[in-house]
Amino acid sequence: VDCQRSAIAAVGEGPHSVIYTANIPLSTSSEQIFYVALPAVEVGNCTVVFVDSNGEKMSAAWSGNSLSSGVVREFKTITYTPNTLYTLIGFGVENDDFVNNESQGCVCDTNGNPLSGVVVSDGINCTRTDDKGFYKLKTDFSAARHIFVSIPAGYRAPKNKEGMPLFYHAITQRERVNRCCVADFVFEPIEGDANRYTMFVGADPQPRAKSSSYDRFAFHSLDICENFYKDMKETREKINDREVYGLMLGDIVHENMSLYPTYAAGIRSTGVQMFNVIGNHDHDYSATTERDGARVFEQYFGPSYYSVNLGKIHVVVLDNLIMRVVDGKVSKSGYSYGLTDVEWEWLQNDMKFVDKNTTIMVATHSPMFKTKTLSDYATSANTKHGADYGALFAQYKKVHAWAGHTHVTFNYNYPADSEFKNIEVHTVARSTGELWTNEYCSSGTPRGYTVVEVDGDNVTWSFKPTIYQAEYIAGNYSYTTGAPEYLYRDWNFVDGVAKMKDTGKTLDVDYQMHGFAPGIQEEGYVYLNIYLWDDKWEIPKYNGVTMEHLKYNSKKAYNRAWKEIRQFYSAYCTTLSKDDDYTAHANLDKTNNDHCTFRAPESKATGSGTFTVTDRFGNEYTRTINW
Repeated sequence: VDCQRSAIAAVGEGPHSVIYTANIPLSTSSEQIFYVALPAVEVGNCTVVFVDSNGEKMSAAWSGNSLSSGVVREFKTITYTPNTLYTLIGFGVENDDFVNNESQGCVCDTNGNPLSGVVVSDGINCTRTDDKGFYKLKTDFSAARHIFVSIPAGYRAPKNKEGMPLFYHAITQRERVNRCCVADFVFEPIEGDANRYTMFVGADPQPRAKSSSYDRFAFHSLDICENFYKDMKETREKINDREVYGLMLGDIVHENMSLYPTYAAGIRSTGVQMFNVIGNHDHDYSATTERDGARVFEQYFGPSYYSVNLGKIHVVVLDNLIMRVVDGKVSKSGYSYGLTDVEWEWLQNDMKFVDKNTTIMVATHSPMFKTKTLSDYATSANTKHGADYGALFAQYKKVHAWAGHTHVTFNYNYPADSEFKNIEVHTVARSTGELWTNEYCSSGTPRGYTVVEVDGDNVTWSFKPTIYQAEYIAGNYSYTTGAPEYLYRDWNFVDGVAKMKDTGKTLDVDYQMHGFAPGIQEEGYVYLNIYLWDDKWEIPKYNGVTMEHLKYNSKKAYNRAWKEIRQFYSAYCTTLSKDDDYTAHANLDKTNNDHCTFRAPESKATGSGTFTVTDRFGNEYTRTINW
């Protein structure tokens, strides 16, 4: 038994066994007390063998069924008699419950070196490992589900059976009953510069069964998800000089618990170390409590809130949707925003170990801070612990707040006089397109994800459009016939790959904006939609002249390519219960796209024009249109 690493080696032939040799002499004049520590595994028969000076033996045996982890068993005194077998079952036994609600273990690297200062948690309390990598944590086993580690900077977590980072131990029923848990963790050192890495940030892939009414208008979400995974896989394979991580910002399935393995297999195929966020549609609606609604998610990905240190950045993943229970079941639509009391307590305990000069990434499903339709409602008294976590994160050097849920793109920087001046908001559009059609999102953002580059504290990002679409449109499968003409989309799919109409070039990361010729949205104006624009970008120019930034509630601030798709499919919505909502959206000019839509006057009946814009990182993007 390697007690330092809790490794057990089989000895001898036949059943696996662990042998302890005491080498302590017995006495005829006084008792000798033996203490035998057994590993916390399923134990069969246990035998103590006594050998006298003549080589004769006496054995005392008992069944492992009488053992409980964390409980001292004291047997009655026995007298040595050669060539005898004592069966200790049935002897009077006294229990001494010497461990009371405690978790403990060691954290080391793959070379066996202890890792000190690593934060370990049970979902409420947090502690650090000592210089030997050891931790001890008081745990409420009636509430805790996992013992988990905030992955230390410079180390890579092993994978669970689904291919996801394994930084947690799921507490077993036996450990819960015995109120004792021993959980050890081993992490692999990262070769090279661990402070430099790439991160793929996606949101709301939300696959549904192909028979679902939500999934029978245009493209099946399962097929589009496969395109999404394929694109990430190929993008990841081009990066071989640094780590590649991922954040999937919730709604990774759509109310169908049987699709978790499909999602996990898709992510596993990408080779990306993906950290997952739970969304409202990821809950099991057959569960009877809010907490149990997350149980299936946790079976695949571990705790629904946790933290990890990636290079110099502390990443906090939170569950900020509080599900309601209606008529004894978790409700699909009845949820509120914020953190439960337990999660808020954990967050405070976790952040106590993080220096205030640290850059933070906080990942949630629903936005935690500013949205474009409402003010800072997520940090108000109307959101559970909203004002609390707002004040907490405001203390740190820099905070990047990532979220999905809204299905639209929105980036925002708090002004210099705001209490949240250190916080930047990044709301990511649905990576697989609009919920109903799996086409453009309503903000005009195509299917895709955000590629984040991290070098120390320096964080940059750009939009990565998904270039694949190998599947046929659902069309005649159910409600619709055919597809839109796609007059206003910049590309066609050629053999399943997106090719720009004007150049024939494959869609790539240079595609950060969509320009529209005059008359497409309004007579006498050209329009430009920039996907990830915020006020640290320059205002774009059209033929060298600064464009007008359209504000929220402007009926001109919409994306014509999105409206083209909406108008086509709205004609087929009468068969669905939510047709009124769907059709109404198709006929609206306003799409809440206030942050990234611009226009400029253009009176020529025919001609060409060029849009240019420089992003906040100094990259210039150009797009020329002809009409």
